Amino acid sequence: MMLFRPSLITLILTASLLTACGGSLEAPDPNPSPADAPKGPGLFSGESGNLLDSFRDKPSENGGAGGRLGVNGYLWRASLEAVSFMPLASADGNTGVIITDWHTNPSQPNERIKANVLILGKTLRPQGLKVSLFKQMKEGGEWVDTPVAEGTERKLEDTILTKARALRVQDQAK
Repeated sequence: MMLFRPSLITLILTASLLTACGGSLEAPDPNPSPADAPKGPGLFSGESGNLLDSFRDKPSENGGAGGRLGVNGYLWRASLEAVSFMPLASADGNTGVIITDWHTNPSQPNERIKANVLILGKTLRPQGLKVSLFKQMKEGGEWVDTPVAEGTERKLEDTILTKARALRVQDQAK
């Protein structure tokens, strides 16, 4: 059995780490020129290479204004506007999911509502929107689930669709 001295092991490990790097040991240029920058889009900026491009208005056929949405932009904007009186718990433009937190109307403190809006695609059509409403009433100091009035979810869907169509007409008029 052969014993290695610590200095020999350190030398072998250092040599193997340096060869594994495979790069040059030269210091980077302290004054790089713009021509030295890598070409192509940036890591976090999408295809253009400019992070700010995702925030600029770019109307498209599916209603995307500012950024890239995975769903119809008109439905997205109209949905956010329709539930704007409720606090948002979550909103994801890529998946088309909007979840509100519970909202209590000050004139009815023993009743609260919550909404989930799901946008199902990039086309502006009634089948591309699903609204779910939840209602609770305060009974004995605790919130108890109660049914939402029939037709209320459909009315909210109709409101969103009407607003989305108006947004599309407005964008096409520009």
